[in-house]
Amino acid sequence: MRMESLIHGFSPKEVVDLYRYLCIYESELGKVGKLEVFKQQYPKLKRLDNLMSSFVCNECNIEALSNIGIVPMDNLLSMTYSKSSKLLSLLYHLRNSIAHGQIEQENGFVFIIDYKKDYKKGNGIKRFSARGKINSTTLFEIIGIINENINL
Repeated sequence: MRMESLIHGFSPKEVVDLYRYLCIYESELGKVGKLEVFKQQYPKLKRLDNLMSSFVCNECNIEALSNIGIVPMDNLLSMTYSKSSKLLSLLYHLRNSIAHGQIEQENGFVFIIDYKKDYKKGNGIKRFSARGKINSTTLFEIIGIINENINL
């Protein structure tokens, strides 16, 4: 594949997969508030638990995320706990990363970044709410399971 056909390191097929995930999240997953509801509505997505165990999904507060180094460690995603579970938080931050173009693939890993504007201090400065580096194969397996099992 020629380099100029890549977008942020993603092939055209991978871009379509990311976009489809984004559409599914907007249409279906964003409405799910609790993990129990998610598992009840989508029992075929139980395999996501196994995939999540292949990388460290670290919960931390927004202040701690600001102190994480510039280059994330392999297979580590640090994120704020924004939903009722790590899985739903991951899906939420992945959605934001794709929607805001803060996702890139390089050397077999996908870099995910999500920001939140800090209005508490009145300045609206962007602060990390998720940041990490996940194996590309694992991430696309997660996206593939969702894309195959949830209809738009």
